[in-house]
Amino acid sequence: MRRNPFGFTETAADRYLREERERTKLFRDVLGGGAVATAIREATEARNLMRGVDFDRPYRGVLDALERDRKEQASFKALTSTAWALSVTETARSIAERHAGLFEDQRRLSGSVLDTVKAFDLNRSTVASAIAVASSSDSVRRMIAEALPRFSAFSAIAEQMRLVDAMTLRASEGIVQSATALAAEMVLETQRIAEAIVAAPTDEESVELQSELLALIVSFVPRLGPNTITELQNMGLLQWSGWLAGILGLLLAIAALNPDMSQQEKAAFGDLNQKVEELQQETHRYYEAEGRAEKAYVANLPRAELARDATLRRTPERAGAVVMKAPKGMLLAIEKSKGRWCLVVFRDPLSDQLARAWVYATAVMPLAPALDTKGS
Repeated sequence: MRRNPFGFTETAADRYLREERERTKLFRDVLGGGAVATAIREATEARNLMRGVDFDRPYRGVLDALERDRKEQASFKALTSTAWALSVTETARSIAERHAGLFEDQRRLSGSVLDTVKAFDLNRSTVASAIAVASSSDSVRRMIAEALPRFSAFSAIAEQMRLVDAMTLRASEGIVQSATALAAEMVLETQRIAEAIVAAPTDEESVELQSELLALIVSFVPRLGPNTITELQNMGLLQWSGWLAGILGLLLAIAALNPDMSQQEKAAFGDLNQKVEELQQETHRYYEAEGRAEKAYVANLPRAELARDATLRRTPERAGAVVMKAPKGMLLAIEKSKGRWCLVVFRDPLSDQLARAWVYATAVMPLAPALDTKGS
């Protein structure tokens, strides 16, 4: 399990991947057929296939889901800014430059992403057909409505990183579109289609949009290359592969609602679940490698916490652009001091990556180092 260098045993990304792995196991059992599948379908635990979907809660339909999503989008976007994005991306690049071994891990994860999407592309008609049969308005729309906040969070990240990418690369005519721009566009389009599915007036239109979502993924990802994960990690989009596995898992969850799969379809979906599980495992392995690099990055830095709510800024001055408003008690590592200011390293709560910013030294309370209980 990846360990947060500031002492937390499981990050948000770790928890998300663990839940997706648990759901993938349920998919395999359900698609396996026979008594096991029947028992799982009949058991209350089968609802775990629709993780987070509360079917007992009153559902007001389209307006309820979209209103909640608009509020989520507003709250996430309020957390992001160009200063915030630059803080995350510059720290990511600095960590990668110090740990060349991450490059091979990134290439392997990029290969797993491409292999998984290729498998979905080869089985596109099978998946689309299963989705068409399985789609019932309430169940599918509830599943997608519950996923919208996750889409919104990553959409807010992607939108800012695409802007930073354009500022950094200053792309001109003839330059191939970057992996960051492609991945961000894919995230934002996924958000748009998901909202349209929830708001679709008919089941037929909903099914058509779900097929469009599948087509979007299998058309975008092959345009990405072997250095995709390297670039995305450097641009603060580390969670993208986990996000992609979640989207593909959602499509499989919708298809799994089809009660009359043929043996051939079950075999195809079994293979796709295996690919998604392998992608989750590769993503988890990379998170662990990246976590070790992060831990090494702050290993020799003194630890501290915020003694009060404080504003983190890009530069050590009151006029410096705001990176984020940080709460009292946030754990930090102190990189250096400059006059009345401290440059601190912290785990950004939105991207789940390390970031750096300046804060008033009076807001920083150093923590005593842990006692060496193994010493004499």
